[in-house]
Amino acid sequence: MTTTKSTTAKLTASTSQQALWFLIVGASAALVHFLVLVSIVSLTTTTPTWANVIAFLLAFVVSFFGHFYLTFRQSPSPYGHSDNSNEQNFHVPSWRNSLPTLIKWFTSSAVGFAANQSLFVLGLNWFGERYYILIWIVVTGIITVMTFSLGKLWAFKS
Repeated sequence: MTTTKSTTAKLTASTSQQALWFLIVGASAALVHFLVLVSIVSLTTTTPTWANVIAFLLAFVVSFFGHFYLTFRQSPSPYGHSDNSNEQNFHVPSWRNSLPTLIKWFTSSAVGFAANQSLFVLGLNWFGERYYILIWIVVTGIITVMTFSLGKLWAFKS
């Protein structure tokens, strides 16, 4: 019974820590996305719809590396087993050996972005381009839960 409680406590702590890192990394990627979006719209003649695509691609880089190294820490083991129980012995893995994880996270992010972009364009059509910042914030909030679930349960699953 004690082992079960200990395992449950570690799992809960691990999930809570992952959720916190997910929010930090996600907020960083969202900030990059937002700043690139606003910069492109403000400084060029690119529409918010196309600027959002470019901003997503740049934010993806921040997202992947942040989630790879912080949120869903990957084990340096070639077998993909993650051992987060001993933080002092954590070794930084090489992302170059993690092409399957990169592909899964890009797929998860692309699905999230497709949903994001669909809702973003719908919002632009309903409310107008002058509200693109507010629309982007609301849509991003909606999609965050979905991408955390895809990352935890599939893309970075050990």
